[in-house]
Amino acid sequence: MRIAYLFLSSLLFVAVCSLSAAEPDKPVNPNTWIKASTDRPDAQYKVGEKASFLVSLAAEAPGGPTELEWTLSLDGAKLLKQGTVLLKDGKGLVEGTLEQPGVLRFQISSTKEVATLGIGMAGAAFAPYNIAPTAELPKDFKEFWDAQTSELSRIPLDPKVTAVDQPNPDIELFEVSFANIDGRRSYGYLAKPKGAASLPIMISQPGMGVHPNGLKESRWVINNAALGFLALDMSAHDMPLERTAEDEAKWKKFMGYPYLGSDDRMTYYYRPVFTGMVRGIDYMTSRPDWNRKAIISSGASQGGGLALIAAALDPRITAVVSIVPALGEHTGPLYGRPDAAPSNLIMGRDKKTPDPKIVAATAYYDTVNFARFVKVPVLMSGGLIDPACPPTTVLSIYNSLTCPKQLDLAPLIGHNQSPRFAELRNRFLMEQAGIANPTGKSSPAANLGAPIEKK
Repeated sequence: MRIAYLFLSSLLFVAVCSLSAAEPDKPVNPNTWIKASTDRPDAQYKVGEKASFLVSLAAEAPGGPTELEWTLSLDGAKLLKQGTVLLKDGKGLVEGTLEQPGVLRFQISSTKEVATLGIGMAGAAFAPYNIAPTAELPKDFKEFWDAQTSELSRIPLDPKVTAVDQPNPDIELFEVSFANIDGRRSYGYLAKPKGAASLPIMISQPGMGVHPNGLKESRWVINNAALGFLALDMSAHDMPLERTAEDEAKWKKFMGYPYLGSDDRMTYYYRPVFTGMVRGIDYMTSRPDWNRKAIISSGASQGGGLALIAAALDPRITAVVSIVPALGEHTGPLYGRPDAAPSNLIMGRDKKTPDPKIVAATAYYDTVNFARFVKVPVLMSGGLIDPACPPTTVLSIYNSLTCPKQLDLAPLIGHNQSPRFAELRNRFLMEQAGIANPTGKSSPAANLGAPIEKK
């Protein structure tokens, strides 16, 4: 089994590196010792313009190589050029361009000392808002999903609500579940300010992984309630949130779930995940403490894709916050372009050859195709050095939206949100949900997911 690309990249990008020369066995975050950047602060260029990638060594870097190896690629998917650069006074320069809209990824390392020094990375976006998606919309896409969600009207909601202890005395917390299609149930944590009524709804979709396992892995719900929301933190799986060690062993068979049943649109694992999101909206809008106005759909990574998908499936959603959305551009590899996690979804058993059945089935599960149907305001983010949800895929999704939209396209940010995104998010929530000025309150960290293995 191999660790899926999404989660390896999360480990590389989310934490601030504290590696020293005495700890060569630990991974080094990009741009820790070998630093790369572009000559423009926003890293955006016109097609055919030259982008200059600036290279330097951190003053405290262990070792001091003078020659480094570099590559330029089409956002990590297709190697375009490679070479070496000789550093002078610890600095170097490499130039590159693209003759069509896209993202040029620059990567540089010292081969002999890569375990100690790590890599430098930077991305240059050429005409980013002209990047067209590769995903093709099936003719019966809307009819298919209308049929799936219409099944829910024949299934009693059957909500179950259990109080959960947590340390914040100002917040009420519950584990909730409700009936879904195919005899399944959907689960989540519900939180709200204690005793409050007439609240806007925030539904947060889960990052990739078989989680949350207990409140320690539910990273949105308490903070969103503290901001003034009736908050729901969804799970993607038909399993309790509070699990024993025996439960964990039982559910290990689902660790490769993003690939399960992917050769048929009716058997793909995400079908009840998507209908479960609609069921979550059914439950939240049935509650008397909703203000009957705002319903925000939010999430990061897998959750960022799901947040957009929920808005396409259900017109009750009034706005979307989507951080580095996954589940998009599955067909990118057919065109020498990247796909977003889960990586290489369309490949067959040999992991190299596209499977026509998977290509056809997963077109119904591509975030790009759902984005075409989103009608409400969207706030998105993307990082120009994100290998898990490469910026080409994020831009393909964003450019497919025809609704009011804003994108924080952050240079030198990987699979995470930029430092400025919390302010953008709070302002967006003020506008879309009528939350009394949340500026200065803590914004929940991005729930990017937990380690997952593909069998």
